Amino acid sequence: MQKLALRILGRFSRKTFIRSAWKNLNSLSEHDELTEALDTLISMSHEENEFIELITVIVDVLSEAPMASAFLCHIIDSAALPSKETSHKITTRLLQKLKPGGIYRTKPKKRTRVNAAIIWSVLAEKLAGEISLSLFSDNVCTTLLDYLQYDRDASVRLFALIALEKFGMTGQNKEKILNSGRDIHKILQCIAKELHSDEGSSEDVNRRRQLKFCVEWALKNTFDSGKEDMYDSDESPVSSNSINVMLNPVDATAHWKISRNGLEIRNDNSTFESIRATMGVSSGKWFYEVILLTNGIMQIGYATKRCMFGPEDGTGVGDDPFGFAFDGCRNVLWANGVSVPYGGSESWKPGDVVGVYMDVSSGCVRFYLNGKDLGVVYPLNIAQFRKLAESSLHPALSFTSYQQAIVNFGAEKFRYPPPSSSFTYQTLNSQGQISSELRNSIQKRVWRASRYRSVSVSPYWKQQFESTEEDFDTQCSICFAKPPAVVLGPCNHDGFCSDCSKMMHSCPLCRTPISHRKPMNNNITSLPSTPTKLSIASTSASSSLSAPSTAIVLPPTPPHSRPASSITSWEPRCLEP
Repeated sequence: MQKLALRILGRFSRKTFIRSAWKNLNSLSEHDELTEALDTLISMSHEENEFIELITVIVDVLSEAPMASAFLCHIIDSAALPSKETSHKITTRLLQKLKPGGIYRTKPKKRTRVNAAIIWSVLAEKLAGEISLSLFSDNVCTTLLDYLQYDRDASVRLFALIALEKFGMTGQNKEKILNSGRDIHKILQCIAKELHSDEGSSEDVNRRRQLKFCVEWALKNTFDSGKEDMYDSDESPVSSNSINVMLNPVDATAHWKISRNGLEIRNDNSTFESIRATMGVSSGKWFYEVILLTNGIMQIGYATKRCMFGPEDGTGVGDDPFGFAFDGCRNVLWANGVSVPYGGSESWKPGDVVGVYMDVSSGCVRFYLNGKDLGVVYPLNIAQFRKLAESSLHPALSFTSYQQAIVNFGAEKFRYPPPSSSFTYQTLNSQGQISSELRNSIQKRVWRASRYRSVSVSPYWKQQFESTEEDFDTQCSICFAKPPAVVLGPCNHDGFCSDCSKMMHSCPLCRTPISHRKPMNNNITSLPSTPTKLSIASTSASSSLSAPSTAIVLPPTPPHSRPASSITSWEPRCLEP
């Protein structure tokens, strides 16, 4: 009895400690204190009982706060890999939380159902093989399918679907879903039809839009029946043929969900995903808008082709010398990995509209929030800015987990255009051009590109792709536009064209640093017959990067606290409107 009492007391103490640390994590504003709170929770994830208790508490305390899911992803990603037994115990504990009349509550609350699905999705992304199979029991499969099919709350359905998608990344788990006796394809069709016909619902329109987008994505990709029977979520009043600038899935990191018209994007991965538009500008005055469907960490701005995207490192637009971005969740401007306060004290909300105005000739940038001018920004000294623009600045975005937005480059009427009496500008859509080959290439590659893990590259994708009907297996594994021609060394992985191989610093399959490249046996063009050493020019960009931001740093580190060498080329400052 005494041992039982001590065990119960110890468990209660752990729960109290975890709750306190999580509360501090979501309320602290100082960088050092925030890091300490995160480290405290991460340290508890390396011992089995504490990790199980950590998950059990988080399912109760995880909130809709913009930073909460980012914290969870970071903690679980930093945790020690759980064993099969630990995974089984986690699943048992979560199911107990959700069981009506169970030991925890008579009826699981909506937030508990959402949180359990989020935790399962993050764990399913991290785990694979036997451990994933242990986590995804028959009861978990049934619970998530029940939530997807019968729950009337869009948030519960959304995250249940995301969890099923993540579990479906393991083949045996996907077979379990498909052979569960529940036709998931039919379930998704019914939900899509319901959301398509019930536009006047009083439920949160932004959450319904997210669910609709994810349902149609899953119908087309994750649980595809092989038939063209999905409802198209591209709700633009203009024809796709009138869209001359798109977000480019082959000029992006690996895990985006992208609409067929190339203007709506979502990240359901735990990494910090980034993407560029098909058009870049070197001169003139430009404006585009981003309609937010979520309120989390998103960095919205411009970047050149040299901008280094690092999903696992949390580096995106504005985190190196080749771009700049506004983050209205943390109310900061990012440039060269340095942040300065910008945008006021209130964070953006779902439904808000972010406007981006840039005058290349004067090196001036303005951001707008629902039509309110947040102030003029001079992210670079004029000489440096013009040098940057010579490389062509592309609209670019970086999102943390579970974020979604719609981009308008001018194919539709802007909701909050800059006042015409003060500012003149062109729309990218009016000046952009997309050939039918490129348009078809992008749309064909929306799903193909998303299947690849993040690559440590500085991609430089051509603006034109040759249309081809050849099987994708005979094409480059990255761009699918050219035949494979290169073997990477020292790992000897192949399947890449010469253009793509030149832009990679590590192998996208095993992440081994590339020391040389040599032609495949079936290719005698494009490359010399001897291995090509990495040149200084190909590595100088990465070596000169300043310390990157992470996707969960709050608040930003003040520029004056950074080493002077890290901000010499950038002079971020903000002036009142």
